[in-house]
Amino acid sequence: MMDSNSNLLQSLEPMRDAYGFAVRPQHIQTYRQYLNIYTEEEEERSEKWKIFLEHHAKTCKAEGWSKSRPVLCCIENMMNSRVKKGNNIKNKNVNESGDHLPLIEDASPGEESKDEFEEKVRVDEIFDGEESNTGNKDSQESFFPWKEELESLVHGGVSKDLRGEVWQAFIGVKSRRVERYYEELLAQENNDQHSNSSDVFRKWRKQVEKDLMRTFPGHPSLNRDSLRRLLLAYARHNPSVGYCQPMNFFAGLLLLVMPEENAFWALVTIIDDYFDCYHTEGMIEYQVDQLVFDELMRERFPKLVNHLDYLGVQVPWISAPWFLSIFINTLPWESVLRIWDVLLFEGNCVMLFRTALALMELYGPALITTKDAGDAITLLQSLAGSTFDSSQLVLTACMGFLAVTDAKLRELRDKHRPSVLLDVEERTKRGRVLKDSKELAYTHYRVKNDCGSLLEEAKPVEDLADGDEFKLESHSSNLDQFLFCLNADSVGSLPDIQEQVDWMKVELCRLLEEKRAAVLQAEELETTLVELVKEDNRRLLSAKIEQLELEVADLHQALADKKEQEVLARMEQEQRITEDARRNVEKDAAAQRFAVTMLQEKYEKAMDSIARMEKRVVMAESMLETTLQYESGQAEALSSPRTPHATLDSPRRKAGLLSFGLGWRDKNKAKPDFEESTDRKSNPSTTLEETNSVIEQALLN
Repeated sequence: MMDSNSNLLQSLEPMRDAYGFAVRPQHIQTYRQYLNIYTEEEEERSEKWKIFLEHHAKTCKAEGWSKSRPVLCCIENMMNSRVKKGNNIKNKNVNESGDHLPLIEDASPGEESKDEFEEKVRVDEIFDGEESNTGNKDSQESFFPWKEELESLVHGGVSKDLRGEVWQAFIGVKSRRVERYYEELLAQENNDQHSNSSDVFRKWRKQVEKDLMRTFPGHPSLNRDSLRRLLLAYARHNPSVGYCQPMNFFAGLLLLVMPEENAFWALVTIIDDYFDCYHTEGMIEYQVDQLVFDELMRERFPKLVNHLDYLGVQVPWISAPWFLSIFINTLPWESVLRIWDVLLFEGNCVMLFRTALALMELYGPALITTKDAGDAITLLQSLAGSTFDSSQLVLTACMGFLAVTDAKLRELRDKHRPSVLLDVEERTKRGRVLKDSKELAYTHYRVKNDCGSLLEEAKPVEDLADGDEFKLESHSSNLDQFLFCLNADSVGSLPDIQEQVDWMKVELCRLLEEKRAAVLQAEELETTLVELVKEDNRRLLSAKIEQLELEVADLHQALADKKEQEVLARMEQEQRITEDARRNVEKDAAAQRFAVTMLQEKYEKAMDSIARMEKRVVMAESMLETTLQYESGQAEALSSPRTPHATLDSPRRKAGLLSFGLGWRDKNKAKPDFEESTDRKSNPSTTLEETNSVIEQALLN
């Protein structure tokens, strides 16, 4: 029973890839097809990175945290040129009591460990030597002779075993790190948990707890406690951002490849530098980048954008999940990690735009065939989720969109940022006016309700009992106090006519906007309902198809069984015929054997008769010879002078007897006929009697 339960649990457990992430059920078959390709690519990447590190380890003798891979120290120092020291933490680390945590720029070198200080000194010496040999170049990156080789390796993907260390080198974790800063953030969080913290931190803490189990559920290597500490520490580090949902996936991914504190500094770099103002309350840079991407789409894919406009699909509806989550949970993990390799190496958002454009180039022809907005969005999500060919995606992004550079993105951002800021300002004013109008409406509502309640309470004094006189006096005092407060508030709060007109205009615009939003929401609901109906129809159709397939399978099985039965009957009939023929042949063979036996016996008997006949012939011949000898003696006796009359007849008789005897012998020797032998065999006494009679007759003659 326990084995069956364990087997059931294993069957319900989702399939996981080589990184421990769950594979969606609809993509399991495709993932299995690419599994061997991933293995071969990983082996090839590992070999290339091993050769690269071993080849350049001779020129980079740095030691420290990467003694086994000194090249990573050189890579990190090259990336340190883009580290904005002090900008990430300044004016963001104020606790509730108003005390500031130490800034990066305030950290003294004495706070660093001895090994790290010596490592920086050695690396500085290496690059000072390179500067003297190359002629005092402007930037440190110019002294990196194998940057193009490294870039080629990164485009091909970072090895799985090296990814954590290489990412830390790309981000420059060592340069950004401040001693004991992360521990102080955690200590402050622990103190606030035992005291009455602000509502904002309680809200973030509650949301983090909700999202802990939603972050890569079931992943065997993710530490939820470390994830909680990291997210709460960043919320305290940057209160202007605090916590929002994509951050839990960023932090979880970083924790899987590097230690907790290094993951914190990597998260700080990604959110505060690479995607600055993406996750703030106004999300200004995110909105700017959406407009930039829309312009790039219209420039590169005008036909596709026209089709999306015809369907009523705005480009941000498609690209918003990609930009906010950096393709996490939208693409297969092999593709996501390959994109992050290039993004962290470049240190900006260029790879984000290039990958989004590459996806539109790969799946744009399929989107043009869609007929409504729901189908277009659903199709693109499905196609993006099945992008298992990470090499093709990265190659298309890096080589097909070389015109999308950081300089061009900055130019387009400067172009669209004023409109976004103006829109945000208008929404802020509208929200402020709306808030004031709500307060004014609440004041009028309170006045009306309080006056109505006071009028209801105004009863004749004679109707009250003696015990209620005190209540009447108290109500009167409360009414006087309320009217005094109302007059004092109304003088300063009631707007003039022009302000009321402006307020009504704003309200009208708000109502129109709400109406438009409601219409859009109704259309979305209608589209969703249509999709649900289609999905139900698809399910019913699929069920009917499965039922028909089962019936067809049953018919095929019945037909196969019938054919098998016919074949078996035919084989049985043939077997019976064969058996009958065999029996007949055996009977014929037995009859023939019996006939042969009989013939053999007759032949043997005939041969015996012939042998006896030959013996008798020999006896007859001997008797004939004896007779002839006797006759010759008689003839000699007759030829004497005493018998003159017998002389003439003797020779004649002798000649006749000899000719008869010799002729009969020759006849028997020349013609051993089977019938005569049979007759002789059947009547041997007759033949013997005839021979004896002939001999006797001959003797008498």
